[in-house]
Amino acid sequence: MVTLPTVRPQQAACGVPQSSVPSSCLSCRPCSRPFRNVPASKFASMAGRGLQRGLQVAQFSRARQQVCVAASSATASDTELVDPSGFRIEQISFGKILSPIGIGLMTYGFGAFFGLLPGGDVSSIMLVYGFPISLLGFALAYAQLKPVPCKTTRAAFNLRDSQMTDIQKQLREDVTRYRYGDEQHLDESLGKIFMFNRAKGIAKRLTPILTGVREEVVDDKYTLVLEFRTRKEMTMEMWTDRQDKIQTFFGPGVQADIQKTNEGVDVYLKSDGSGAGRGGAAQKDVMPPLMPGLKARQNKQQ
Repeated sequence: MVTLPTVRPQQAACGVPQSSVPSSCLSCRPCSRPFRNVPASKFASMAGRGLQRGLQVAQFSRARQQVCVAASSATASDTELVDPSGFRIEQISFGKILSPIGIGLMTYGFGAFFGLLPGGDVSSIMLVYGFPISLLGFALAYAQLKPVPCKTTRAAFNLRDSQMTDIQKQLREDVTRYRYGDEQHLDESLGKIFMFNRAKGIAKRLTPILTGVREEVVDDKYTLVLEFRTRKEMTMEMWTDRQDKIQTFFGPGVQADIQKTNEGVDVYLKSDGSGAGRGGAAQKDVMPPLMPGLKARQNKQQ
């Protein structure tokens, strides 16, 4: 009869058989050496180190989660859209105001004149003023050009006072107000850039149409984005060939960039951070007048 040698089960460093060591235990590691007695003080030290390591892992995970939440909250706050325009008289349609006033005066004047309403003594005055006021209101309503929508992020709004140039400010205010007598926004400015129906220019029918503006932060710089809708015949080269001209026209103090979109192109006018074009003394005519016959508006430049 052959006697087989007794095989001892592998023990952990703490003296507990390996089969009995739970998988979640961090303080013990399998030991291939035979069983040996481990003092209670050493076992307590190993258990303390494992508990300390578990607490450190939990604290690190909690801190990382807090940092991620704070970063996501800051990003959401910076990209949040705000309405910083407030009340501006230029954003009110004078045609919509004068037309009902004139019609009301004329209606009441006729009623008072024929004795249907009180105030027969002032009926003639109402008719005299009501008729031209209503005509003026209809004319302004017919010739008005509605403002384009403007989307402003909170981060861009906070950088207005420190980075926005004078031309960027005037450009944003001009396209977000009612205009009278113009076919479209930036009509004369685009004519100077693209030279419609002239040598080295493009056809007038390819005039891009401004559909909106955005205020964003690009590379930590205040950026005014002009959204244009273009025809299919207008190629990207027509824009890129005039990128330097666009930058000079709306400068100084800005960098122009052009990106293609589904509707057309977006023109990015990013502040270069040099401070040029902010509160300068030199004057230059770049923007058309608000109404025909008025003096062209001035833009300050350094």
